[in-house]
Amino acid sequence: MTGWRGRMVVMAALAYCFLGTLVAQKEAGTKELVGNWVYRLGPNTVLALHLESELGDPGRLRGYLLRPEHFNLNSPGGSLLQFSSITNQSQRDSIISDGWQNGLLRLEEASSAKPGDNEVFLVRLVDAAHIDLTLFQPLPSLRMERTSAEPRLADTWDIKRTYTPDDFFADNAQMAQIVGADQADRKDATHADWKKVNSADHERRAATAALLRDGKLHTGHDFESAALVFQHGESSDDYLLAHVLAMVAISKGQSGAVWISAATLDRYLQSIHQPQIFGTQFRTPDKEPTTQEPYNRNLVSDSLRGYMAVPDQAAQEEQKHQYDVQRGIDTGTAGIASH
Repeated sequence: MTGWRGRMVVMAALAYCFLGTLVAQKEAGTKELVGNWVYRLGPNTVLALHLESELGDPGRLRGYLLRPEHFNLNSPGGSLLQFSSITNQSQRDSIISDGWQNGLLRLEEASSAKPGDNEVFLVRLVDAAHIDLTLFQPLPSLRMERTSAEPRLADTWDIKRTYTPDDFFADNAQMAQIVGADQADRKDATHADWKKVNSADHERRAATAALLRDGKLHTGHDFESAALVFQHGESSDDYLLAHVLAMVAISKGQSGAVWISAATLDRYLQSIHQPQIFGTQFRTPDKEPTTQEPYNRNLVSDSLRGYMAVPDQAAQEEQKHQYDVQRGIDTGTAGIASH
């Protein structure tokens, strides 16, 4: 009996020590969260968090969350964050910590008048300079950084615009070099050595694919350039990928990519033996008139072509005629434009 009681005493002491260590660790983690934290889109602060120790209870925090009075936060791809409808008026919500949950500190809004209506936010300490804040589950957390300055939100948001963290990256220099070489090879299409150009195109697509795979492309201009490179591909998959890249470029505000979006879709359709729909593709059979066939001229109206920066059908007919005149064919022949 004495041995059993002794073991119980030892186990109780170990449990007490473990709980004491756990409490100490949580208190230490709580203290490291004290300070000012900001989440920025580029140079502009969109969210800020201030935390300080509760008087008389060092293991508990209180403070406030600064956020726009209205904004939408989405993550359509599961990881890429999109902020939209951001207003330039901010609101300040009082918060207080409400214990730990799986290594995350729960922060509860303290300003709600109705019990149970309080919002709950989760904070995880990453290191001395960063925390992860979960505003809305199951959306991804936001990586905030410590700042010594008093938090203040930017007030220059465009409420009609959708922002992503990628918007503030610089254009990728390697991608710019790749597309520059692509266009240089096509500056004089009449005298180009197309065997060499096709070989270089293959290398450029491989280099662009590596940049995409490694997540090195971020801006609308990056994706427009990548679309142009794959537009000069050899397979249906090349053209289809080019179309997707052009759409991404448009989504990032690169409105000039609408033409590439139309052209790549036309090129893809013809590559799978379906009629093009915009009329961007011209072929010049040897000693024969220029043709756009197969071409479904009735699906897309000229007004829609205009929105896609594509000439109307009358202008396309004139373009075919000019191609044929240049080649000395009276009835008209066309070539694929270098763009």
